[in-house]
Amino acid sequence: MKNPTHPRSRIFAIHTPAAGAGLGLAILLAVAVVTAPSSRAESFDAPGAGTGPLQGTIGVSINAVGVIAGIYFDAGSVAHGFVRAANGAITSFDAPAAGKGSGQGTFPTSINRAGAIAGIYTVAGSVGHGFARAANGTITDFDVPGAGTDKYQGTFPLSINSAGAIVGVYKETGWVQHGFVRTATGTITTFDAPDAGTGHFQGTNPIGIGPVGTITGSYRDANRLYHGFVRAADGTITEFDAPCAISSTPPGVTPISINRSGTIAGACLDASGVNHGFVRAATGTITTFSAPGAGTIPHGGLYGTAGTGGFSINTAGVIAGTYTDANSVAHGFVRAANGTITVFNAPGAGNNALLAKLIGMATSFPSQGTGAFSINAVGKITGTYLDASTVLHGFVINATTATLTSSPNPSTYGQAVTFTAKVTSSVGAPPDGETVAFMNGNTALGTGTLSGGSASLTTSTLKVGTALVTVVYSGDSNLVGSTSRTMRQVVK
Repeated sequence: MKNPTHPRSRIFAIHTPAAGAGLGLAILLAVAVVTAPSSRAESFDAPGAGTGPLQGTIGVSINAVGVIAGIYFDAGSVAHGFVRAANGAITSFDAPAAGKGSGQGTFPTSINRAGAIAGIYTVAGSVGHGFARAANGTITDFDVPGAGTDKYQGTFPLSINSAGAIVGVYKETGWVQHGFVRTATGTITTFDAPDAGTGHFQGTNPIGIGPVGTITGSYRDANRLYHGFVRAADGTITEFDAPCAISSTPPGVTPISINRSGTIAGACLDASGVNHGFVRAATGTITTFSAPGAGTIPHGGLYGTAGTGGFSINTAGVIAGTYTDANSVAHGFVRAANGTITVFNAPGAGNNALLAKLIGMATSFPSQGTGAFSINAVGKITGTYLDASTVLHGFVINATTATLTSSPNPSTYGQAVTFTAKVTSSVGAPPDGETVAFMNGNTALGTGTLSGGSASLTTSTLKVGTALVTVVYSGDSNLVGSTSRTMRQVVK
């Protein structure tokens, strides 16, 4: 498919032949048992994954119980699907009719709680088809009526929800794009945003579907400008624009993920060609954000590659995503529901964009680094990283939550106040002996040593007024750091 959505590839700057041929959820785009799971960040490779540049393993989507669906490219750059169980066992699969040439193959795009997978398979001529894979391994392929059969046309499923409903894009003859939703029983309904254009490469591009059937995505109007939309379960469509999407350069605004409450995460491109993340509440309020260290100078290419993209939002409102820095190296981030952002890198990720620049392929050859693509309800994150040889590897890492309390509050001037921090994750507390920092605005109050996930600091130096106190856990190679909500400590 020829750049119909590219919600992740625009930030991560990976434009592989396979992605261009049919991976709508492209990367910025036999059973083998591996080591048993632990609380550590884990790197993994699917059996049969290639070891050349742009070959390897990509973790695309993680469900509520820690099962990952993804893609691997073999030594011939043919794409295959895999499922990685929570215990680390990897099962590879292919859609029966998938092509076997370079840039062809099977591209899983989403997995739901029950283990059902939606995805795309491509054949010779770069025509896309949809598939649904049940948890027992049964694969059903499908095409939306009216989908074209020419190059870059066809059916491209992008997301599946807990009810088994699949949402995606189909491209008709003439390359006009339309949305579809397919129920678990196979009934397909097509739809378009009211102001979607009907010309060449215009139309509607749904990307995410929430647990209650609410759909989000983008559309391109007759003036070739991009906008967001949300479609309620009853079919009502509301169109919107993010504040940063003021550019006529595609893709403008790209909503990517929606959670149970209707909160949407995505990315938008400003007039300078720099990407920013955004979150849209169910009420319609939109907040834009950028990860600390995100680049602000476009690196070239159709979409630009500098900036921040929010790729996945969980039920708690925590967003996982990717940003590229000033050197075009990619990094992961987690944005808590309170707006605090913590950045991270997968162990083993490369940090050099020089190769791409030297060989004159900076607009199409990927930076190295970390791409965080999916977060589940308990804060496990999956994605991919490119190592120093630009080989792809999958990873899973755990987000943390930091909370802060104080006693007494309010307090009097000169009185000792004890701040108590607690750091948790889905795999338990951080190791004893790690530290947290207690901050009064930008001023450090001191540090505390964690024991059983808790640490305390007592101080009597607070001035009269209201102190805005947070606790910061910096994380380690196994856990992503986090920052607590700001607590107002009143001193009289």
